[in-house]
Amino acid sequence: MKILIISTGGTIGSKKDDNIHLDAPFKVVHFADENLIKGVEFSFSCPYTILSENMDFSHLQSLVDEIKESDSDNIIILHGSDTLAFTSSFIANLFWDKNIVLTASDKPIEDNSANGISNFDEALRHIKKGEKGVFVSYDGIFPADTITSADGLDKFRQTGKAQPKYKNPCLAPKNILVIKPYINIDYNNYNIESADLVLHEMYHSATVPESAKAFAKKCRKSGVPFYFVTPKSSADYETSADISDMIIFNTTLENAFARFNIKA
Repeated sequence: MKILIISTGGTIGSKKDDNIHLDAPFKVVHFADENLIKGVEFSFSCPYTILSENMDFSHLQSLVDEIKESDSDNIIILHGSDTLAFTSSFIANLFWDKNIVLTASDKPIEDNSANGISNFDEALRHIKKGEKGVFVSYDGIFPADTITSADGLDKFRQTGKAQPKYKNPCLAPKNILVIKPYINIDYNNYNIESADLVLHEMYHSATVPESAKAFAKKCRKSGVPFYFVTPKSSADYETSADISDMIIFNTTLENAFARFNIKA
């Protein structure tokens, strides 16, 4: 089987001295389980090398172009964990007809407690099944458009449901304002003049404060599309009863962000 390894940087391609810095982009391959790499012909590509907190649309476009120009449908993408949920959502919506796994590491792989090697091995196992679809390998295998960004304990959560597939999708970046609710939020702090669209995450119970609803109406009145986002399948509290037409259900904020930056 031929497998393309695309390195984009991240901790999985870093080492730690006085601090963590980028090192050898493909070194995790040398630590892979020997039984898993038997009969595998690897090719390698590195469109850019960054720590993933610096990910932007120009890097994303480079990654998309790299995948499009490749003659391989079996691809493992080495990525940083900070923005993994965002990139994986983009790749899942753009390349659902390929066999792709994105993976990362919580620590430089020389650290005995790092999960990068086991994550890469699991990515290999999944790729070798030859199934179409985009997944994330990080302490398990997850559909790439159903994970939320890692929490403070480096844990990714799977939530929401897979969304309908686009036909002939392409990247179409927009200036999207993303808002997360918090106590005493003041929407006067948000300038929507340059925003193409506003995405507002809901609390875990699919609720938002009354002030959020007023802000949503202000945005729409100004011609700025506004959507609340929740992985829940319904919003059952009375505070959400009058905004059902503004809610995107069954998806993560990361996946909603990706889908609004893609056109078919």
